Amino acid sequence: MSAAGPCNYTFLRIKKPEDANKNPGVEVEARGKILGLDYYESVYSPMVTANMVQFDTGGSVVDSRTGLRGTLKDALPLEGMEEVSFNVATRYGDLEFLDTPMICTGTPLSIDEPQKQVINIPLVSKNAIDCAKKPLNNVFQEAKISDIVEKILDGYGLFINEIESTKNVDKVSGGHNSPLDVILKLCKKSIPSDGEDPGYFFYETKSGYNFRSIDGMIKEGIRRFEENLDDYADTHTYKYFGSLDAKLDQVYGNDFKILKSPLVKKDQNILDSLKHGQYNVRVCTMNTLTHEYTERVENLFTDTTLGDEQEIPVDAQDFCKSYTYVLNPGADEGGVSTEIMNNPSVYEPRANMRYGLLHSQLIDIQIPCNVQLEAGDVIKLWIENITQDEKLLSIYNQHRSGYYVILHLCHHFDPDNSYTSLTLARDTYGLYTSKE
Repeated sequence: MSAAGPCNYTFLRIKKPEDANKNPGVEVEARGKILGLDYYESVYSPMVTANMVQFDTGGSVVDSRTGLRGTLKDALPLEGMEEVSFNVATRYGDLEFLDTPMICTGTPLSIDEPQKQVINIPLVSKNAIDCAKKPLNNVFQEAKISDIVEKILDGYGLFINEIESTKNVDKVSGGHNSPLDVILKLCKKSIPSDGEDPGYFFYETKSGYNFRSIDGMIKEGIRRFEENLDDYADTHTYKYFGSLDAKLDQVYGNDFKILKSPLVKKDQNILDSLKHGQYNVRVCTMNTLTHEYTERVENLFTDTTLGDEQEIPVDAQDFCKSYTYVLNPGADEGGVSTEIMNNPSVYEPRANMRYGLLHSQLIDIQIPCNVQLEAGDVIKLWIENITQDEKLLSIYNQHRSGYYVILHLCHHFDPDNSYTSLTLARDTYGLYTSKE
């Protein structure tokens, strides 16, 4: 089958658990009634989500109150907290949520017509529901931030895909907040053990939870390309020629071609970058213990990029944005201490730069379905060259082609086609060249 062809639901079950009145749970097989499924991942989100559209003529389930058969929404009924387990088979793997089903977050919206009903079922990761039920009350003593993140996830029995080690330490209090929210607050201050640029993402994919730095995502993605681990380069490279030269229902030929013209949502803007301190910033600090005032102009450039090396458009001492901090030594320590743990003047300006730089270029593309792709992956685009000269001398655009990071991802399935929509980000132009 073609990657863009219809999918195959090998398993789809909706289960209503036993309620507080000890009414027994109900399980419903719903494979033949699904009109569409949209599954979402994002490096911004610590939970995966989905929307399922179901068509019903009133014969899905027996209403325990009346004994009559009715729709899922009204006879089951769907009110929230129902478990939805599914497996969608595609050309490049399965999208599977069997052992950890997704959870319906509330009563679905519906369109009711005579003798039929169409409902939109909102779904969220079971892990997010479990974490929301049990806030984090622990206090974690001084340790590497990555170790604290691992302890939190292990304590809630959450499956870890990748946690990248940090070099800096911290003390963390749960404060009766969701553990996912606690970890999100640690992202900006986290510095990778083998790098200088702070800035992590904490997010969930179908493979589990990830706590990864921007630099780490880039380095690991490019390494997988160069070594083609598990055919990574083969399944993460896409080409755009303006139009397809074959039909989508062909089994081979178009699986790794971009289906529509890439939509540029954002491009580099030097003026905005200067205003937001993406190049040079002034950092001012006042130590309340020693009364020492310091002021420095700091260059925030990074060596880890997806394209060419970052160019410096300003002089070394020029700046537009300033950061000011009042430092309170010992604030994080019991008793008498002069230690400043995680000095914000060290990590905050650089973290803001790193997040901002990654979002210098944003584009949306649509491709035939590929469930091997996950948020945080690095993919490579080859975009056709626009020229009046002989195109065969340079088929691809050397400025726009290159590596991109997947920020957001949506797998769409309907009775006719399967697509994957991606929002991609890149920090610099051009094809990647080794910085070593």
